[in-house]
Amino acid sequence: MTATVPADGPHPAQSIVERAAQWCATIHGGDATSAELDACRRWRAEHPDHELALRRLEAVWSGFDTAAACTSPVAARQIIAASLTPETRRPRAKAAALLAAIVTAAAVWAGLRVAPPAWLLADHRTRTGEWRVVELPDHSRITLNTDSAIDVQYDGAQRLIALRRGEILVEVAKEASGRPFIVQTPDGTAQALGTRYVVRLASGHTDVSVTESIVRACTAAAPAACVQLASGQRARLSPAGVAGLPDVDPEAAQAWTHRSLAVDNQPLASVLDELARYRNGRISYDASALAGLRVSGVFPLDDTDRALQALLSSLPLTIRRCTPLLVVVEPR
Repeated sequence: MTATVPADGPHPAQSIVERAAQWCATIHGGDATSAELDACRRWRAEHPDHELALRRLEAVWSGFDTAAACTSPVAARQIIAASLTPETRRPRAKAAALLAAIVTAAAVWAGLRVAPPAWLLADHRTRTGEWRVVELPDHSRITLNTDSAIDVQYDGAQRLIALRRGEILVEVAKEASGRPFIVQTPDGTAQALGTRYVVRLASGHTDVSVTESIVRACTAAAPAACVQLASGQRARLSPAGVAGLPDVDPEAAQAWTHRSLAVDNQPLASVLDELARYRNGRISYDASALAGLRVSGVFPLDDTDRALQALLSSLPLTIRRCTPLLVVVEPR
């Protein structure tokens, strides 16, 4: 967990810091109304100290990563405010404030009697907007997309990759021993009968897309109910079983490995959701208001501001950057 706070300078009054913490929690809590967003903009424009406090808070908020976000809104406000008081200018005090954040998160988990999520302790992880390639002992390669996590569980009988979060591209090395190579999620398994495929874990389902050769996909609900997928084919694993999905261009399915999003006549809302995976903060929009807008093109995932600007240039949209961590997209 890393928090980068803007350089030392004037320190707003504690009452301003506390109010800024309330605004930060409201804005990034996921359900801020238009009226609240407008009120926040007015408040931060009222005085330079308001703007300063919010900017410092947002820097800390983005640095705490998901572990701190798992705390309650009250705890989040306390964590952020504690990190911005004048006393935390000293290195020892800053360390103490960060330690308090960890302890607070742990206390919330303990109070709820919930263990830290498995992805937080995984063998390999990526943060939001990060990609990573992992070479395994058998020379297979796993490319982790943004905000993803895997555990590697190799033994004498099989090569198992437990996908705990996010999305991976698998490039399987052949072995003389013939140990099966399997990606497992709570929804089922995807076993390589070839060399290259993408597995994405979402809320309530897992999508498997084959980019080369063949994959055997089985649902956890009915392990015997399996399908074989060839290059360009996709399937969704869920508690309801295995369902086929529309075919996909193999290059488009793995475009994210080149930091690109390739879409063809996709709803704007789904494109915004995809871009949001690669940036800290939120992209807010009214799905019903954008329902008639569709998108085709290739957009950069390593510069989502540029991707949003490309959408703005080609569609009748307005984009409001309410804070560095909140963008609102609306029809013009």
